[in-house]
Amino acid sequence: MTTRRYLFALFALCFLGALASAPAHSFAQGFMVKPMKMEFTPKPGTIVEMPLSLRNTGVDQSRILDLTLVELTQTSAGSWQIIIPDDKTDTSKLTSCFNWATLSAKSVEIKPTDESKVNLLLKVPPRARGVYTAGIIAQTRTDPNAKGISVVIRFLIPIIVEIQGRPEQQKIELKDLGMTFRPAGEKEASTILTMSVDNDGRTYPRIKGNVKIARQVEGRWRPVSSVDVNEIGVLPGVSLQLPSDMKRRLPSGRYKLFGTLYVDGRRVKPLEKEIDFTGDPTLTKLAVDTALTLDPQQTFISGVPGSLRTAVLKIENSSEDAVDIDAISAIPQTLRGVALGPLKGDDLSCAEWLQISPAKFTLRAGGKQNVRVIVKMPASDQMHANYYGQIVLRATYPDGQSAGETTSLVCVDYKQVQAKPEAQGMRVTLSLDQATRYVVQSRFANIGNVHFTPTVNATVNSARGEPVIRSALAGDEGDMLPLGVRDFSGIIDFANVESGTYMIRVVLDYGNGQAAADAVPIRVSVEEGQKVVTLIEPDASQTQPDTTQPSPTQPSGSK
Repeated sequence: MTTRRYLFALFALCFLGALASAPAHSFAQGFMVKPMKMEFTPKPGTIVEMPLSLRNTGVDQSRILDLTLVELTQTSAGSWQIIIPDDKTDTSKLTSCFNWATLSAKSVEIKPTDESKVNLLLKVPPRARGVYTAGIIAQTRTDPNAKGISVVIRFLIPIIVEIQGRPEQQKIELKDLGMTFRPAGEKEASTILTMSVDNDGRTYPRIKGNVKIARQVEGRWRPVSSVDVNEIGVLPGVSLQLPSDMKRRLPSGRYKLFGTLYVDGRRVKPLEKEIDFTGDPTLTKLAVDTALTLDPQQTFISGVPGSLRTAVLKIENSSEDAVDIDAISAIPQTLRGVALGPLKGDDLSCAEWLQISPAKFTLRAGGKQNVRVIVKMPASDQMHANYYGQIVLRATYPDGQSAGETTSLVCVDYKQVQAKPEAQGMRVTLSLDQATRYVVQSRFANIGNVHFTPTVNATVNSARGEPVIRSALAGDEGDMLPLGVRDFSGIIDFANVESGTYMIRVVLDYGNGQAAADAVPIRVSVEEGQKVVTLIEPDASQTQPDTTQPSPTQPSGSK
């Protein structure tokens, strides 16, 4: 391996972990980069420009930062991966905007606490369609006269370009499912489940999945567990093999895997597969998820600052085996790492106030147990209207094997602050499914101070505002917590829609007659006997979301 290739490989290992939780702007030791991801939606044949801000956060000396354009793809696990020249990466299916891109400067010298901007210029080809990617590396330059070890800090800024105009066909497929045993080493022994997904189209959707596992016992399939595959974006031309740690060992045997894939909130063709699994050779007994029943499913508690409130949660073990229960409180997943202006998701968590009593107990087969949920609200005059926590019941068998986790949401509301539900549309996009059928995708954010259960519908309206087609959009079920962002999608068939200009309007209803909307203009035409739907230049007065509030920001990175 050449020195140059070694340095690139070493760099790839260094920055991938940092990006997984990077905010919209990121600090290194001495400099800051903003934004950490550059996204464009240009028309074909246009020239677009965006500034990249670089700030020297040190106070001791000037810094020279070098900037380099690189080609970009994803690893099989979904992390960003730089395409190194002359390596063996298969780039035949990738769509790159590397050759369109130029930087206004390849290096900048920045004085202490000062800021500099470098512009990224994209010259979009007239025939460009779909999604294209590239990246920028920003790194500190070492002092050639320095003695000892020099540390170079690098950041990767992904460039995502989604071309306006005729939508591309969405070609996402769940290709395979697998399961392997991981012996004990640096990590505990466990079972790793893998979901393989191919993106053979030119769209950049967000996907997530779920796999149910069953084992053949005496001629019957016995449910074992269910594993979620975390949400991630998948670039055009990329094949992913997404691993999920089941956090349990399984004995060898015949298993059946039931895989479900969701693309931008829409369920696509599932996959079922039987495998002969070679598991932990020391196990003979099958440990399955315990069927715990909770009443209520969600706990709602009202209080005032400094007050102590309690509620009762009834737990029943519907399985045939006794299990040990360890009850803990946690921050709900959708509140982690998100922010809306100065408000952070952690600010709305009541996990630190929650206590469960008893926190440890044993449930025999068919047994029942009441536990007290104790909430001690802090004595503060700076309270929000609602706070959220999660009770996590971790079940284990007497021999230490996992029996799964069951969760329950806790909502604590402070009555002296008014609950103000509010949502905001973040985008509406279109992709081709097949023939005259198109996938409408939308994204909404909960920018209010209380949870709600959303209902989303899309309408194709004529130029006079008359509805032509209606379609319900699907997404994750259940309550949407404050600062939460959720994707919804559904199918609209334009077979009977006449040629002309229309508006696709997506409305999220969050109760009590309140709703948020977003819209995008389209043109329906017939080309070579084929009905074609094209996104057209939006009218800002018509397509802006119904609210001007900022949207929650998510951690940037490959996901």
